[in-house]
Amino acid sequence: MGKANNVQNENVMQSITNALGSFLKVFTGDNNFLLGKLKQDEISVNDKHYQVLGKMLVSGRIYECFRLTLEDDAENDTELVLRRVTKNFDKIHPECINMLEREFELHKVMNLGQCPGLVDIYDYIPEEKVVISKLIPGMSLNGFVEQFPEYFFKRRTTIKFLKELIKTVGFLHNKGLCSFNINPENILIKMNADHDMVLLNIGLAAAHHDNVKFKPFLSTNFPPEMQKGMPLDEQTDIYEIGQIIKFIINVRKKDPTRASNHLKMIAMKCTKRHHEERYKNVKEILKDIEVWEHKYDNFFDGV
Repeated sequence: MGKANNVQNENVMQSITNALGSFLKVFTGDNNFLLGKLKQDEISVNDKHYQVLGKMLVSGRIYECFRLTLEDDAENDTELVLRRVTKNFDKIHPECINMLEREFELHKVMNLGQCPGLVDIYDYIPEEKVVISKLIPGMSLNGFVEQFPEYFFKRRTTIKFLKELIKTVGFLHNKGLCSFNINPENILIKMNADHDMVLLNIGLAAAHHDNVKFKPFLSTNFPPEMQKGMPLDEQTDIYEIGQIIKFIINVRKKDPTRASNHLKMIAMKCTKRHHEERYKNVKEILKDIEVWEHKYDNFFDGV
């Protein structure tokens, strides 16, 4: 592939829809990812070559994503996302240097794209250690509940979301993978009629699959075992699911009529400090969610 010319920092803000704008932010200056550094002016996706035209960024605790506007020879625009490990995470955890390459390989070998709750990966660029994936219109969970808190006031929609999340994590566990990056910034709520849930990436699953020994994670947002550099397993993901449930409970507290002791019980069991006190697997969480679902079948959806 040909080399790209150096791309200068751009100050022009790209126009997008209000919904997508709540999820993706444009950055200028030092935070820009200069697409010229890709050392190529075209990217092969599904046997087609596209020209890089633009960029956007959203950043999480492990990854940062750039929106790419790509154009083929017929001038058909395709919206994709370029993802790379954040500089801070890369510096603290050099043991994860090949994590994205392995994620791309595992994504294909294990057919992870067949899971509706995972973003499909199209390509990996070894020179820059980045992956390219599908752009899905939507916004992160924390951004979504700020704009549509009434959605999570409802028991049936809370149950729907948690089922989707738990089944997606269960899909990874059945493949022998664990995420360790289940947080509101990494969860996308689609801008479709049903507001379906998608995990933007599989977190540290590739590194864990290759038995990489992680150093302690400095942030207190991570499960206790990650902060201490202890062995990680499925119960670590379960802890993070519990944190998501607590997040939803806090949103539901804005409407006192929708508090749920049953949901609190599930969150507390997920987030026990000791592994043996948590749920053994996500199927057990799903079972308790279904108990809550059927407990009020004959009542108005106001709990």
